[in-house]
Amino acid sequence: MIVEERQERLLAVIQKHQFISLQELRGVTQTSISTIRRDLASLTDKGLVKRVHGGVEFIAQNKKSSTVSERRPIYQADKQKIAKRAVQQLQGGETIFLDAGSTTGEVIAYLADKKPAITVVTNSVHHAANLSDLMIPVLIIGGQVKQTTDAVIGAAAVEQIKNMVFDVSFVGADGISVEFGLTTPDLEEAAVKRAVVERSHVSYVLADASKIGIASFAKAVALKEVVLVTTNLVSQQRDELKQVMKVLVV
Repeated sequence: MIVEERQERLLAVIQKHQFISLQELRGVTQTSISTIRRDLASLTDKGLVKRVHGGVEFIAQNKKSSTVSERRPIYQADKQKIAKRAVQQLQGGETIFLDAGSTTGEVIAYLADKKPAITVVTNSVHHAANLSDLMIPVLIIGGQVKQTTDAVIGAAAVEQIKNMVFDVSFVGADGISVEFGLTTPDLEEAAVKRAVVERSHVSYVLADASKIGIASFAKAVALKEVVLVTTNLVSQQRDELKQVMKVLVV
């Protein structure tokens, strides 16, 4: 495992627990203390964690203020793997919904070679432009554009979605929680995701390991309604999730 991927796994564990001791990290990650110390030094320099007496503490980021372009480089390698695995579920010729977000955006690069051509419906201005550049047939949902997430939201967007049917949808999430389901910070974004899942034959949630165990403000759907595509999880996370939903791990 390359250093970047190892550190991403480590950060996901710390985020889930918020505070964890070095010995607990060693047991969960099966990594030596010396390696953990080096990785923690790097994560500390990036402002992602803080070393405190007895262990390490996650530094919460303000997701409401971060834009899609700011989030895109985070967990980049994992997002690309997740997107590639998700597109492998397509046969070609489907009509799909592509949700706004940095992880779902990674799907676009893998769609160009799908034959017959995929038709994409999206609620992202950014995604629509990139799809058009690749000559992929695209329809963009209309409504209010939320600038920080690049998502088209609101009653008009939901009403349009309710008049469509999708073979497959690829949906993003800010949190995946066994207790609270698929969540996002915004009630209107949650309403769009809920409408999409209701109008899809199958819905895949694309989320890296940092989203697992997190509950954001607004619930979109129950986990049983979607299939999770994610990166390698610690065994406890994987076992808990598989009790309530189907999980595809890259």
